Amino acid sequence: MHSLKKLGIKPVYRTGKDDLYNDFYKPALSASVSYDRAVGFFNSEILSINISGVSHLVKSNGTMRLLIGDPLAEDEFDAVKHGMLLKEVSNNLSQKLEDCLLNHGNDKRLQLLSLLIASGRLEIKFALRRQGMYHEKIGIFRDRDSNTVVFQGSANETPHGMIATLNAESISVYKSWEPEIFSIYGVEFIEGFERLWNNLEENTVVLDVPSTTYQRISEKVSSEAYSIENIEDIEELLEGDRVIREKPKPYIPSFIGSNEFKIHHHQREALKSWKKNSYKGILKLATGAGKTITSIYGVVKLYEDKNSRKQRLFLVVAVPYIGLASQWVQNLKLFGIHPHQCFDSKESWSDSFENDINFFCAGVVDFVAAVVVNKTLTTKHFKKLIDRVDSTSMMFVGDECHNHGSKNIFEGLPQAYYRMGLSATPFRSDHDEVDSPFPDDARKRILSYYGDIVATYSLGDAIHEGMLTPYEYHIVPVYLTEEEQVFYDELSEKIANIMGKLNSSGLTISDKENLTKCCGQRSRLLGSAKNKLEKLKDITRQIPADEKAHTLFYAGEGKPFDECDSNDLKVIDKVAKVLNSNGWKVSQFTSDVSREKRESLMSSFKDKTIDALVAMKVLDEGIDVPACKTAYILASTKNPRQYVQRRGRILRKSNDKVIAKIYDFVVLPIRNNSFARGLKDSEAERVNDFALLAENKIAIENTIEDLGLIYEIN
Repeated sequence: MHSLKKLGIKPVYRTGKDDLYNDFYKPALSASVSYDRAVGFFNSEILSINISGVSHLVKSNGTMRLLIGDPLAEDEFDAVKHGMLLKEVSNNLSQKLEDCLLNHGNDKRLQLLSLLIASGRLEIKFALRRQGMYHEKIGIFRDRDSNTVVFQGSANETPHGMIATLNAESISVYKSWEPEIFSIYGVEFIEGFERLWNNLEENTVVLDVPSTTYQRISEKVSSEAYSIENIEDIEELLEGDRVIREKPKPYIPSFIGSNEFKIHHHQREALKSWKKNSYKGILKLATGAGKTITSIYGVVKLYEDKNSRKQRLFLVVAVPYIGLASQWVQNLKLFGIHPHQCFDSKESWSDSFENDINFFCAGVVDFVAAVVVNKTLTTKHFKKLIDRVDSTSMMFVGDECHNHGSKNIFEGLPQAYYRMGLSATPFRSDHDEVDSPFPDDARKRILSYYGDIVATYSLGDAIHEGMLTPYEYHIVPVYLTEEEQVFYDELSEKIANIMGKLNSSGLTISDKENLTKCCGQRSRLLGSAKNKLEKLKDITRQIPADEKAHTLFYAGEGKPFDECDSNDLKVIDKVAKVLNSNGWKVSQFTSDVSREKRESLMSSFKDKTIDALVAMKVLDEGIDVPACKTAYILASTKNPRQYVQRRGRILRKSNDKVIAKIYDFVVLPIRNNSFARGLKDSEAERVNDFALLAENKIAIENTIEDLGLIYEIN
């Protein structure tokens, strides 16, 4: 039996100069018969790399007491303190411990912890505090001769806290055989630990692990092959499981694929403007101009900046769809960032994400990243997790940030110090705000959170500088049928009557509901106009087989306006049917398609196994389809955001893609009246916007004039 007194223990240990684990922790534990530890966080891995010390503690009939911090919100702490949530919190923490130790699979480290508990060698309690966590780090070793060593400092009971190659840590050590210093410092820490253990501290609540939890863990251990007598067997099993690796750090890659990586001028200038604006603002960059890469580059440079918040960064990226989230994950990995994917089932990411949050809050790790979809971002569970992170260390990137103007999402946005909004069209069009008669509300929310637009890079800039592919624009006029014209006029009149109340009595709840209904019906009528399918049939019949590949078709949503029978096909099904009848090999790409199926479809699209994808809105925001050379737009809202996004999607650069072609199915009235003028004006805005940057602009100007689609800005 070793003696603590004979180990030559120093008064201070610091990483860089000392090896905390090999020089202090391991020999001290090997010489002890008891070990008390109070920490913000605990990790079983530290025990697995110190098996000889732990086994010696066990063989000498030694014991260990572990006090672990866990955070509570202020209202939760008060409720626990007064007994209202005491049982629930205790059960939750105990259940978490049981889940960890009873479902360890082949993790021998967790088997060891279970063994220590089952043999009566390890007792655990939880220390809870208001706001934050119990974060004091105290350790007490005692040997058989009652020699005592107390250490206190920044090192957690984790590999990151003890291994010299990971964090920079330090501890102060007080020895009982140096009574003058020990009586001043060491005794106070010992008495403090005992006060905590016995729940006598004023601002901390300490909970015991229920005896039933210990019983279940003991029963689990007794049913397995390991016991206190064969701890050496566990040592052998753990021999190959002792390497602790540091998590990869973000970096700027030299190459992406086979191409040398270099940030473009407009991207660098955008980040300069964002930084100058106190690390807040919206980057209004054209679709395809590298918004994602710009922001990730900014994240890495921010993390690398030694003057920026001590190089600690907690990154949250929020996106509207799972498909876009997957793309972000892949792009982040190019920069050495492996984010938590908070968009599958909660069970697949919640525990590991919470664990990294714990490590980040304790200073164990200095970089954590997560990609989350907006739906998850606003949940109570996700908000509760990230609310524990210091806002001054958090960066929030909102991709397609125009979605964050809705009240629900806006209220779920985190209070991050660094904020960056990304969108080619940050604000929705006033003309398409049918869900609210006050369209400026969304704009105000976006600006209040992100700040102003700090950088703009237009579609014209991107085409001119070779960031996007040039394009030809072709107008396909589609006239309403007589029946459709009647429906259109009736709906337009109802909408006009409702909107007329805005300046007088105001809108009632019923008015708003009717407005939304009528606008939706009118939009569906235009999206499913019968003559579109006839035009589509004529055009696609003439396309040669070798020109069909890499084509997108944007179809209207739902069923045709005048067909409500459940047996009738949806608009997208009818489009696919027309194409199939003309010999096209197509697949539908909708929100109902699984992630695995989407990846398969994209692969088939790129390698020309299929000619075309037929979609509705799922390809509008963020999802890359760079191989696309031709697009047929059979349905488009009046909102510029949608057609700007679609055009940018089609113009992304790709090998062998010299020019893109866009066929726009423009709906026109069959007679002139006030409502017909309104329809032409709404279509004219899009047509003139598309024509402005087209390679064949001059050639189609006569067509625009002949169709009465000249758009005049008031």
